[in-house]
Amino acid sequence: MKVAHIVHLFPPEFRGGTEACVELLAAAQRGRGDNVLVVAGSDVRDARGSVRREVVAGTAVARVLRRPDENYSMDWRHPRVAEQVVALVRQFAPDIVHLHHAHNLSGDIAARLTTAGLPVVTTLHDFTLVCARFFLVRPDGESCEHAFPLPSERCVACVLPDFPAGEEALRIEMRARAETARAEAAALRLALAPSEAVRARWRRSGLFPENRLVVLPNPAPLPAGRPARPRARDDGRLVLTTWGHLAPAKGVLDLLAAMRLARDPRLALLVLGEPVDAAHAEELLDAAEGLDVVFRGRYSTADLFALRGEADLAVFPSRAEETFGLVVAEARAIGMPVVVSDRGALPERVGEAGAVLPPGDPAALAHLLAALLADPRPLAVWSAAPRDDLLTPEAHAARVADHYNRVLSESP
Repeated sequence: MKVAHIVHLFPPEFRGGTEACVELLAAAQRGRGDNVLVVAGSDVRDARGSVRREVVAGTAVARVLRRPDENYSMDWRHPRVAEQVVALVRQFAPDIVHLHHAHNLSGDIAARLTTAGLPVVTTLHDFTLVCARFFLVRPDGESCEHAFPLPSERCVACVLPDFPAGEEALRIEMRARAETARAEAAALRLALAPSEAVRARWRRSGLFPENRLVVLPNPAPLPAGRPARPRARDDGRLVLTTWGHLAPAKGVLDLLAAMRLARDPRLALLVLGEPVDAAHAEELLDAAEGLDVVFRGRYSTADLFALRGEADLAVFPSRAEETFGLVVAEARAIGMPVVVSDRGALPERVGEAGAVLPPGDPAALAHLLAALLADPRPLAVWSAAPRDDLLTPEAHAARVADHYNRVLSESP
């Protein structure tokens, strides 16, 4: 089968949850004998709006570069970029197109590809189709609990502080975005939701018919090799760890606040990943001052396997409406117990492997950490929890292929 994947960014330029999922799926599909092309956006600008052809870990990639004047907007259609993407896909002539994210590209790609006669499915990695902030989280960290229907007056209040063109222009672009969302949803033959939490949210949107919205968890990276054995501690310490895309909504500041509230010198923290910008990096350093915290920066999956021999507990106190929770799947894959916030898909991703706490509540997290310092036995119980729900990349690719075949067997 020939498969074209479309995604807003792709390694090595950036590797977040969506990019990792596409990378794993493309590799697994190639392992099944499929012919795969990834058409990716980029944060790199180019005056000519050119396309860079690359091979990344064996996968063919066409990286589409925007011109300097093709900026983000509430109405996220970029006709020239969209035409370029469609031309690349049509030249490849795939049996099916899998749209993952169009943020750095154009918001109307599914409709354009469908008009060109190509079947398109999507994975709903986040809520960008209807939310300019991607994850239905306001700048103050509060979740849009009743987000649909969109757009709404809540959207105006949320986006206007970052929209210099003013309220009238914002309302015009919001209406255009809503029209684009309806057209894109109508063009998609199937929408895969990475979790029950995501499906529940999108069911309330009314954009997708019930029979075109199905749950399929993303793959968990399970490379060859075994994680290091947990270190037997005799010093009474509790070493925490967290990793991933270090954005404010991920809650690392809440974790540092909890450590400060706990006031216990036996607590330590290892942080892997890079902050999204210099301002947040400074916030993290300020919040960590005086605490036993090490920032290690960029990391690989192999680093996570080694981390199992250093840390006792992974903590992901995100404030965002997480749609899957790749970092939680990674932690469970290496046998690490996990604590998460009660946001989005995180509770269902944890299963019996840890604890779920209220989001944005450092005091509750501090209380749990104090309890584990006094009695660490729950850590062993969480580490031994079953992991049968984690899909290997190969198992995930097989289930994706079943959905592709279903779409191809049905009349458009």
